[in-house]
Amino acid sequence: MMTTVLYILRSTFFALLLFLVLTSTALTQEKPLDSKATSEETVQLMRLEALGKLLEKKSSARDQLEKRLNGVAEGTMLDERSELESINRDIGKLNSTFEMVALGDTDTSVLEELEQAPTTWQEDLLDILKPLIDSLKALTKRPRQIAELRDLVANGKEKLEVTDQALSSLQKISEAELDSETSARLDALILGWKDEQEQFAQETLVAQSQLTRLSDEKQSFVSGIWPATRDFLLGRGFTLMLVLLSALVVWSLMRIIWWIYTTRFTSERLRKHSTWFRVAAYSYYLLTSMVIVFVALFVLYIREDLLLLALALLVIAGLILSLRHFLPRYVHEARLLLNLGSVREDERVVYNGLPWLVESINLHSVLRNPELDGVVRLPLDVISDLVSRPVKNNLWFPSSKDDYVILPDGVLGQINHQTPDLVEINVRGGMSLTYNTSDFYALNLINLSRQDTYGVSVTFGFDYSHQSISLTEIPDALYSAVHATLLKAGYKEHIRDLMVELATANTSSMDYLVFATMSSQVASDYYKIERLIQQSCIAVSNEKNWTIPFPQLTVHQTTV
Repeated sequence: MMTTVLYILRSTFFALLLFLVLTSTALTQEKPLDSKATSEETVQLMRLEALGKLLEKKSSARDQLEKRLNGVAEGTMLDERSELESINRDIGKLNSTFEMVALGDTDTSVLEELEQAPTTWQEDLLDILKPLIDSLKALTKRPRQIAELRDLVANGKEKLEVTDQALSSLQKISEAELDSETSARLDALILGWKDEQEQFAQETLVAQSQLTRLSDEKQSFVSGIWPATRDFLLGRGFTLMLVLLSALVVWSLMRIIWWIYTTRFTSERLRKHSTWFRVAAYSYYLLTSMVIVFVALFVLYIREDLLLLALALLVIAGLILSLRHFLPRYVHEARLLLNLGSVREDERVVYNGLPWLVESINLHSVLRNPELDGVVRLPLDVISDLVSRPVKNNLWFPSSKDDYVILPDGVLGQINHQTPDLVEINVRGGMSLTYNTSDFYALNLINLSRQDTYGVSVTFGFDYSHQSISLTEIPDALYSAVHATLLKAGYKEHIRDLMVELATANTSSMDYLVFATMSSQVASDYYKIERLIQQSCIAVSNEKNWTIPFPQLTVHQTTV
């Protein structure tokens, strides 16, 4: 009898619950936006009333079961005891759901007391990072809540489908063919599944209501962004500004102290060449960095910004852990910075096929070639792969700006620009040649301007018919003619030496070497002077009627 009454009551409540679902759906679709708050309050009252009735029925069923079990031995009526435990669990769930519906949007999770338990170092580390994790959670709180509620709604619908299938299967069983005890058990089973169905329907309804409320909450861009921006500027933004200002002040003070020490108590030679000064300098830089970090952490601590403090500690911990992998390289680079490594300041090093003077070693070291316009800045890891040697009377480049050079193909030109990348040469006719600097450095060229003088060499031959005067009259005549021609051409002040000698007795001629040593100031006239010498030799030959031989080819014919 009692089982039948409970079945009727549960059926009535289930019908009422379905009515509430349909009513709330209709209200959501038909109510205008201006009456949304009133509609939500009405639905809330109806749900509270339905939950109250369900709690009353559950309590009544629990009281009846407790009366039946009162005075009964502990090991008997196991089914009834199991049903009592199930009803108690349902009542607990219904009480939580009732409170949730009644409180609405109120978040009561902050009121829950946390149990204190012994922790490990991993848990302590997580506590340090908790502000960061909480901030990340706060940024994604609403999307996560919507996702969780959608999962609850989907899971509730799946549970309702399972309970519908189970009830459909149970209700298909004909109780007329069963005995009374089996029929009673079947009725109890059906009632249990109906009870589960009601619970799932109520939980799904509550989750759907919360999901609808969160989905309908919309803010304009200005009303949503400006408060967050204002809070950041007045809170964390102001803290960051204080950190930057304090770091700047500390850095400025430390730099001023170091400047006073270096200018008042040290010399330029000591600063440039002393290893101990370098050790002191880099130690001071390290101390400055540590003081800046300490001041920044102190400001964050005073401002009680746990998020930024956790981030700063996390960055510092990451840097400390990274030292384990990069320490050998840092030691090698530290030796370079202290001028104790394979490359040292004021020494010569070869990089990309060119010699360079190591002007300074720092995080970005400066290399300079005295003959080139410009410098090369290299990171410390590139410098660490090079080897330098002391400088002692070294040639840095085969030419200087404005020098006159003769290229391997015989072209005479003047150096216009020399940079670490390119060399530009002006040649006759207003044209220019451009070489890659490293390629130009490898050329076998002749520099006419590097020294004070240069020489012009001409070879001129006479016939063997003049052999009797080859060592007397011919050299003197050539000398006088060449010298007079150069004087007439305006090279009086630039002639340093003039030599005429019999050089070679060839097969068809006696060859004379005419070598004129000229001042480098007239290096641009190299080929002109060479032509003047040739003209002078021909003029002498014409004047003296001396024969200039042609190359001869002698053929010997053998009689067979």
